[in-house]
Amino acid sequence: MLTRVRDLDERVNTGAVVEWQSPMGSRYRWERRARRAGVESAPGSERWLWLAARPADLRAARRAVFEHINSEEL
Repeated sequence: MLTRVRDLDERVNTGAVVEWQSPMGSRYRWERRARRAGVESAPGSERWLWLAARPADLRAARRAVFEHINSEEL
């Protein structure tokens, strides 16, 4: 279980897209322009299952990904 939002393992940050990897190996992504966060459907697929939350900024996206990892993966 992740205990702090800042424990997320950020892998990519282009400004428009931020990606994290969970402790279980799943990749998560936030797209600034589309204001959506999601999890990769299968490793390496580059297909995303978008979360119901539509985070408007990076802080909200980090929180949504953090909560999803803790509730679904760990």
